[in-house]
Amino acid sequence: MSTAVAGLTAAAPPAAAPAAAATTSDPKIREAAEAFEGVFMSMLVEEMMKSTEVAKGNPLYTGLMTEKLGDQISRSGGIGLADVIERQMGGGAA
Repeated sequence: MSTAVAGLTAAAPPAAAPAAAATTSDPKIREAAEAFEGVFMSMLVEEMMKSTEVAKGNPLYTGLMTEKLGDQISRSGGIGLADVIERQMGGGAA
């Protein structure tokens, strides 16, 4: 629909973008993004654990457990934060 309004015409729709080329991601960027998500997940797990019996145990073991659990959650897909961070840092996460 091309309508003239006060001397202006509607622009044609933009041409379809070419298929995105396969982008390669720097493994260091991905590693840093997953590490950050792991720290974030560990903080979330720590807060959740405060209301359980686990929190009454030895703080050293509780801290190690929450750290490892957060890292494992991140490595197994996490909540998608690593993908967002990787894209923002110039990586090619889909």
